[in-house]
Amino acid sequence: MNFIISLIYAPIVFYSLKNFELKTVSVAIFIFSLFWLSITLKKGIKEFLFPLFYLFISILAYFLDNFLLLKMLPLLISILISLFMFYTYFSKNSFIFIFLDKIKKKVEEKEKEYIQKSTLFWSFASLINVCIHIYVISIENLNYWMIYSSFGWYFVFAISGIFQFIHKRLYFNKEKNV
Repeated sequence: MNFIISLIYAPIVFYSLKNFELKTVSVAIFIFSLFWLSITLKKGIKEFLFPLFYLFISILAYFLDNFLLLKMLPLLISILISLFMFYTYFSKNSFIFIFLDKIKKKVEEKEKEYIQKSTLFWSFASLINVCIHIYVISIENLNYWMIYSSFGWYFVFAISGIFQFIHKRLYFNKEKNV
């Protein structure tokens, strides 16, 4: 659900603000986030963290009457994701291990070392995403913001994934030849 909402958030905010005032849009986001929160409460903290964040930003945008807060929400989420990635790298418990545990995939020790090292790569890819978000917000072109905040940032991670895939192939092929 987080994925779908991240895709539709920017276009909905963009088009809503063309037809309604900021306070009305903020109230709509608040109501939607409250509904979303009620659905995810039983799923655990990771699931209801995003709706709480949307709730908080909608309240701030309403009371401060500032569109920039709604515009910054994807950036703030990206910053949180980057911080999480860096944390998992420095704590030596890569976020990738969390996903591997969920799908019950076992990896060899050499691959574990590679995954831990590659977490730094993903952290920097996430940091690049944050920088692009900041740039898109700073140029004040709502079309660019809408495109990048809804699906453009997925391309940063898709390109990073392609680089990671190629590097992993080369890395392990090199080890086989040694």
